[in-house]
Amino acid sequence: RHFWTQHFPISFDTALRHSMGEAEERIAIENELWNIYTFYTLHGNPLAPEYLKNQQFMKMAKDCQMIRKKQGQGLTSADLSVIFAAETQRKKAENKSLAKRANPNLMTYSEFLNVLMMVAPKVYPDADPDGAFPKLLLENICPLAAHRIVVSVEKEMEEDEVQDLLFGRFNDGLQGIFDYYSDVADRRRKLVAAQEVQDQVKLKGGHGQVQVTSKDRAKFLRDCKGQVGYAEFMNFCQDYKLVSGAQVTTIQAGDCYLSSVGEHHGGDSSRNMNFDQFHELIFRLAMTAYSAADKSITNANKVKALLLFIWKSVNTADSSEKAVNGRGSRSVCDASKSVKSGDLNLFGSSQFNVTMTEVWAEDGYREYLIPVEEEGEDGETVLHRMLNIDGSQNFSGLDLDKGLSQAGSAVSPSVVSSTVSTSALGKLLSERPSIVKTLLEDMKDSEF
Repeated sequence: RHFWTQHFPISFDTALRHSMGEAEERIAIENELWNIYTFYTLHGNPLAPEYLKNQQFMKMAKDCQMIRKKQGQGLTSADLSVIFAAETQRKKAENKSLAKRANPNLMTYSEFLNVLMMVAPKVYPDADPDGAFPKLLLENICPLAAHRIVVSVEKEMEEDEVQDLLFGRFNDGLQGIFDYYSDVADRRRKLVAAQEVQDQVKLKGGHGQVQVTSKDRAKFLRDCKGQVGYAEFMNFCQDYKLVSGAQVTTIQAGDCYLSSVGEHHGGDSSRNMNFDQFHELIFRLAMTAYSAADKSITNANKVKALLLFIWKSVNTADSSEKAVNGRGSRSVCDASKSVKSGDLNLFGSSQFNVTMTEVWAEDGYREYLIPVEEEGEDGETVLHRMLNIDGSQNFSGLDLDKGLSQAGSAVSPSVVSSTVSTSALGKLLSERPSIVKTLLEDMKDSEF
C-alpha cells in the first residue's frame, strides 16, 4: 500500500473498491488474498506466518502463471526478484533501526499487495491500466494460487458432548492455561511497544510525534489485553509437545490458529485470540490430529484424546525439571496459584490436571481412540429372536420335528471360529435342525 500511494494517485483500498465493486465482494477478495498469502508463508516458515520468503513468493508467481520465460515478453523471474528485493529493502532505507528487528529481507502482507499492483500492468501490458489489477486477481491469483481452506466447525462444536467437555467440565482448566499464555503475550507486547517508542525517539526526535506513537500503542495494548498471540500459541504447542509429539505438524497447528481467529481485518499481523476462540482451537487441533481415527470414534472422544495427551505431556519428570530449573526469563510455573497441594501449576495447568484426572478415572482409564466393542447378545437371546420365541412361551406345545425338518439339508464343511455372526449362526441352525431341537429341549428344563 505504501508503494502504491507513493507512485500512484489512489490507495490499495481505493483500487480494490473501484475494481471489485460491492463491499461484500471486496471483503471476500481480501480474505481470499490473506488465505493465499498465509498458505505460502506457513509453508515457508510456519513459526512466522506474517512474513513471506522470496522463494515462496516465486513459487506463488509460477503457480499463478504470472511469469514468462523470455525477456521482453511480460514478467520474468528476474523482474520479479528485482521487484521483491526493492520492496523489502525499502524498509532499510526508511527506518534503519527498525529494519534490524523487522525481518527486512522478508515481505509483509501489505508489501505483498503492493507488489501485486506493481506487476499487474507487466503481466497484462495490453489491458486498460485500471483493469490490469482486477484481471490479475480474478484470472491468476485467486483461481490458481494455493490457499488455506477455512472449514467451519460450528455444527460439530454444537454437539452436546463437545459442549459439555469444552464449555463445561474443562472450561476452568482451559481458562487457567489460556490465562498463562495471555499474560506472557501482554508482557511481550509491552516490551515491543516500549522499544518502538524508543526507536521513534532516536529516529525522529520530535516529542509530539513520540507522544502520538505512545497513545496509539497504549490503545493497542488495551485492545489486546488478555488475548493470546501467534507467538504464544506456538509456545503452547511446544510446551505441551503437540508438535514434537507428532500430534500435528507445525503447519497444521498454524492453520488451526489462523482458522480459529476468524477473518482477517487488514494489517500485516494475524489476529490475536480470545478465550472463546481458544475453545475452537482445541477442537480444531483434535479433529486435525485424529482425522484418521476409526469412524466410530466420536468428536467428543477425539477432544478427550487430545486433552489426555496434553495432560500426559505436562505430567512428566522432564516437564517438572524444566519448572524447577526455570526457562530463561519465562517462568513456566506458579505453584502459588495451584488448586491442589503439590501441583507445580506448569503452564497454568493446575485446574486442568485435576479435571482430567477425574474425567479419565470416570471413563475407566480407557484409550479414547480405541473403539469400544458393543456387548454381544448371548446365545439364548439370539436363538429366541431368530425363532421368534417369546421368553415366557411354553415350549411343550412346539412340534419341533415338523417345524425344523423343513429348514434345510446337510451341513457343508466349514472352518471353526471362536466367534460367529448372527447371519452365520442362522445359516448353521437352518442347516442343522437337530442342533435347534437339542437346544430347545435343554431350554425347557431351564428356569427363565
